[in-house]
Amino acid sequence: MNSLAMSFGRLSAVFLVVAAVSLLGAGWGRAEPLDKQSCSSLQTERKQLLTKDMQSALDQGPDWVKTHLNEVEIDQVRRFLNIEEQIEFRCRGGGVDKTKVVAPDAEAVPLPDRKPSPPSSTSPATSPSQALADQDKTTPAKTKATR
Repeated sequence: MNSLAMSFGRLSAVFLVVAAVSLLGAGWGRAEPLDKQSCSSLQTERKQLLTKDMQSALDQGPDWVKTHLNEVEIDQVRRFLNIEEQIEFRCRGGGVDKTKVVAPDAEAVPLPDRKPSPPSSTSPATSPSQALADQDKTTPAKTKATR
């Protein structure tokens, strides 16, 4: 009876963990797209934050930023990255001009041969090494068992 209570307790704990994770995960995927005015204000703020110093800090990488910048500058980098994220994922079009990909002309791209012809051989005779290899493939003759 005690093992049944322990099994039920484990099952309840697993159920609670799964339910909590599913409830937390349900709220994460609900980022609504922003309106045009919010996106344009984010674009303006992004342009103000993106200075030569900011660009060089971003080019150096996160480890360099942590070791070489003070807290105020690190907060500005965080703010810039947050704005970039908002523009990318919540503004329609991602704030980036996307060029349309043009497919190449069908005649310009050669197609491969479907079934290439086998290489032609000038001499029908096999080489001596091939004859030895073929000989190894044959099964040996069966010998009669003697009594």
